[in-house]
Amino acid sequence: MVNHKSLEHSQHDIKSFWNKNPVGTNFIDEELSKDFFQKYDTFRYQTESHILKELDGLDLKDRKVLEIGLGQGADSMQLIKRGAQFYGIDLTEESVHRIKKRFELFEIPYREVSVANAREIPYEDDFFDVVYSHGVIHHSPQIDEITAEIHRVLRPGGQAVIMLYHKSSFNYHVSIKLLRRMGLFLIFLFPFLVKIVSKLTGEGVARIEKHILNFKKSGLGYLKMKNFIHKSTDGPDNVYSSVWTKKTSRKLLKDFEVEDFRVHFLNERHLMGLQKLISAKRKRKIESRYGWHLWVFARKH
Repeated sequence: MVNHKSLEHSQHDIKSFWNKNPVGTNFIDEELSKDFFQKYDTFRYQTESHILKELDGLDLKDRKVLEIGLGQGADSMQLIKRGAQFYGIDLTEESVHRIKKRFELFEIPYREVSVANAREIPYEDDFFDVVYSHGVIHHSPQIDEITAEIHRVLRPGGQAVIMLYHKSSFNYHVSIKLLRRMGLFLIFLFPFLVKIVSKLTGEGVARIEKHILNFKKSGLGYLKMKNFIHKSTDGPDNVYSSVWTKKTSRKLLKDFEVEDFRVHFLNERHLMGLQKLISAKRKRKIESRYGWHLWVFARKH
């Protein structure tokens, strides 16, 4: 039996977390300005250079494109540069404020940007040619409702491009499941190890210390993967995250024709220095199988 009050509480907490922690501000936190957005974009596309290549491969010219989850608006601006008639929704007022500020500063044209829950997309059936969402919908416990809405608002033949966290990844099985949990347990027993664990896992000391506080409050249950996965993706206060395989994402998108999967992003800060021993070609091969970002390309029948 679904506990609707619990779901509503979760949705409120999710919105509150992302309003307070707009994506990317843990790396770059400054007043909104052209300089801020340019620094953010440089950081984003140096870290995840594959995003621009994937956007280049989409048919966006004069297409009605909806982005779900706007973040700092970096990808939004790239979609518009590639000819999209841009519409965007985000659960948080903060992100909508930021993207409107970005568009104003850079004089970027767009159709509409609004605060909305992707479980109830505020557009009519068969309205969009493309729906794009990068690293967003896996933060909702009701992700199946969101994909049903994506299907509804896409025109027949329209394309959904969705990035989900990849369960069959180095980050999930080695960094999160093994190293970070083991590291927290060791720090709990031996606090002086915090800097060593920070260096090994790529997690900042402040984040690790917040994990330890949560661990002390919750006990060993905090380290169970059904709980820890939420806290180890976008910060120790993150409310909810889910991880997906090609098989489970195909099931999630059962009403679509799934055309392709592509796997990206081997986060080097989780490799404990081993990246220096791996050639770029080998690294890309590992990334294409065990990366953290699973891109799903699907089409409405």
